[in-house]
Amino acid sequence: MLHMWCFRWWILPFIFEQINIHYARAAWPLSNMSNIQLLGLFADAANTSEHTEFSVHPCAMFKAALVLSRQYNIKIDGEFIGWQAAQTGGNAIGALRSTCQAVATANVVGIVGPAYSREASIIAAFAHSDNIPAISYAATEPDLSDRNAYPNFYR
Repeated sequence: MLHMWCFRWWILPFIFEQINIHYARAAWPLSNMSNIQLLGLFADAANTSEHTEFSVHPCAMFKAALVLSRQYNIKIDGEFIGWQAAQTGGNAIGALRSTCQAVATANVVGIVGPAYSREASIIAAFAHSDNIPAISYAATEPDLSDRNAYPNFYR
């Protein structure tokens, strides 16, 4: 009887671990699986190992939206939407550098981010010059709502 009791306590964690692995493990799609890509700009400072909630949550939502686009078979020109993510370092030049690198090396069809208004105004102007839609998940500068100044920028 004691032997069966010990066996139950041994098997229970094993079962929960299998359930956890099967249902909770997330597999993000590879970023380079498509020629059509969205660029995600996130606010973590470069060269740091500590991530903040302010950058982790938006990045997770960005990737979750792309997973859902695959799940619901959403395509652009017959291709699934790929992605690139970049850190801006919290400054406008970092955001612009990351954007220029991404646009030069891939077919970027949209920009998600950056978080800060000081970065968003420059990225919005860049997006307008390349006719790419840009959306910021956290920028609050009222001037960014001016559709004449920033016609390709959304909140």
